[in-house]
Amino acid sequence: MEKNMREFLDGKLIGLQLRARRFLAQFAEEERGDTNFVAIIVIIVILMAIAAIFKDQLEKMIDKVFLNLGNFIDKGL
Repeated sequence: MEKNMREFLDGKLIGLQLRARRFLAQFAEEERGDTNFVAIIVIIVILMAIAAIFKDQLEKMIDKVFLNLGNFIDKGL
């Protein structure tokens, strides 16, 4: 009887260890995903700030590019 109880408890202990390892592995993977998400959000915010700071210069450059493109197309036709 004592041997059966010991085997039973050993089985339960092994099961708990496997569940704990699986939980820790899932938790680590989940944290990695959250970290990547936060990094992407930070990059987007930085790009938006840069665009806001250099808005006038960007608008002038885009206008110049389209003006040159329009002139190039007009000359080709």
